[in-house]
Formats: sequence, C-alpha cells, structure tokens
Amino acid sequence: MLFTIPRIFDYSGGSSMLGLGDIVLPGLLLSFASRYDEAKRFIGSSSREGIAAARNCTVKTKGYFPFLVVAYAVGLAMANIAVYAMQMGQPALLYLVPCCLGTMVFLGWQRGELNELWNTPKVLASCDEILYGPTHVEDAAEVI
Repeated sequence: MLFTIPRIFDYSGGSSMLGLGDIVLPGLLLSFASRYDEAKRFIGSSSREGIAAARNCTVKTKGYFPFLVVAYAVGLAMANIAVYAMQMGQPALLYLVPCCLGTMVFLGWQRGELNELWNTPKVLASCDEILYGPTHVEDAAEVI
C-alpha cells in the first residue's frame, strides 16, 4: 500500500510516495514512547509528591514522544530532500530509522533510562498492575 502525496509547487505535477511500512514501523516506536511517557506521568502522579506537583503545575518533565515526532518530521524532510537531490526514489526508512531510533536511544542514554527502555520498562508493568490488577503467571500456567 502506498500513499501518493502531490508535490507542492511542482510545475510538472509530480508526486511523492510513502509506503505503509514508512508509517507503521516508526509509528510503533512513537506509540511505545507515548505509552512510556504516560505511564511515567501516571506513576509520578500516584505518589504524594506527584500529586502536590500536579496541583502546583510544577511538573516539567519532558517525555520521549514530542522529540520523536520532531525526529520523524526531520527524517521525512531528509528523505524528500534526497529524492529532489538524486532525482529518483529513496527508501524513507533509510532516513526515518536513524532519526527516530537514534533520538530515542540518545535521550534514553542521556537520561540514564536506556537499559530500562531496552529490557521491558518496569514503569509499564507497574502501571498495568495498578490499572488492571496483579497478573498471575502461575495461574495462567495451571489453566493451560
């Protein structure tokens, strides 16, 4: 499946194509970042300090999602520039993956959360346990 996007200000009426994988694969990373940010915000607001900070509007932590959205836009811009410069189609994932994944890895490394992001974030498991109750792996094994 391809999206055909008409080029703006193109006198020859050309268009750019964006494949479904160019949207879905980075979209999975963006949705993970959004879920991780919301889980951290939820766990932080569950504590006494988090509730007090939320009342005073002093929560100023920036998550990963806004940075990844900007990185996706930069990657798409780079892919379009490459198409214009080389005058032939370019695989957009060649530009999107380093921009999006590189941004996530760099921010995780800078914040000291890279190991947690790579190995099932505990904040997601804690948030799921608070919202849906404890999961019992032993009970599921007995049912099977």
